[in-house]
Amino acid sequence: MAITTDLFFHGNTKKAAFFEGWYFKHQIGDAVYAFIPGLSIESDGRKQPFIQVISHEGSHYFPFSEAEFSAAEDQLSIKIGENHFSEQGISLSLESTELSVKGTLTYGAFHPISRSRYAPSIMGPFSYLSFMECYHGILSMAHRLSGTLKWKDQTLDFSEGIGYLEKDWGTSFPAAYLWAQCNQFEAPDVRFFFSAADIPFLGTAFLGIISVLQIGDKEYRLATYYGARLDSVTRKQGRLVIIVRQKGLELTIEVAEKEGHSLMAPTDGVMNRIIRESASTEILLTLIENGQTIFRQTGFSAGFEESGIVRGYTY
Repeated sequence: MAITTDLFFHGNTKKAAFFEGWYFKHQIGDAVYAFIPGLSIESDGRKQPFIQVISHEGSHYFPFSEAEFSAAEDQLSIKIGENHFSEQGISLSLESTELSVKGTLTYGAFHPISRSRYAPSIMGPFSYLSFMECYHGILSMAHRLSGTLKWKDQTLDFSEGIGYLEKDWGTSFPAAYLWAQCNQFEAPDVRFFFSAADIPFLGTAFLGIISVLQIGDKEYRLATYYGARLDSVTRKQGRLVIIVRQKGLELTIEVAEKEGHSLMAPTDGVMNRIIRESASTEILLTLIENGQTIFRQTGFSAGFEESGIVRGYTY
């Protein structure tokens, strides 16, 4: 069956070697608080719901029993224990010896990516294939926040905050990939996402690129299915510099490298792989169209992940 949507839950009929997770990011000023609810299904059919939390302080993993998980197939609604995640917002009640988080955040209208029959999701025509190792979806490039969270003994007010929401599902994360996201730039109303990953495909593999830069109502999409290619990946003076070309477009991404916090990621449905994410770093984006620089700005509170070395590059 072709997978044609990234909006809802795909795991209700899965029996083994499957995962699905959502990345709910919230930022207020320079501070970032992200929550990752998800479900992994091991090869023997055992199901492990979880919620991961990442902030400046570090990362935390909260496991739950199978009975504590439910997710709707016809709307964005995930319930894990006493925690609820939806398009309207999140309600949290997390408690461990290291961290307690309680409260409710409400979301404003989602700012989506453009969709078409050819590209019903960020994965373009690959959305229609049923055998991909990992599917990716962007549900909101940005949305306003309201509400408060009790983080340990501190009350956090998100009334001036901004959110972001994406998801992944499939059997495993890519063996090697780069990922960056930012929706706080020098100018307002700018939103950015980028990923390059090794993609297994019909007995071979290729380097897949998906990227979106939104400037106001204008969207620039650079993707493998539109002819994008990775020109270079280099390290210069504490920054990872990525250059992507697509026809008349040249996108340069300069990421300030910071030591990330550990997160669990899936392999054949099992959450047994450790990756590292910088929850809040700085990036410099430059977009050139037909030889003319049309955008060059610094982004703050950017998320960044680097796992392995993507094929064809030594950086």
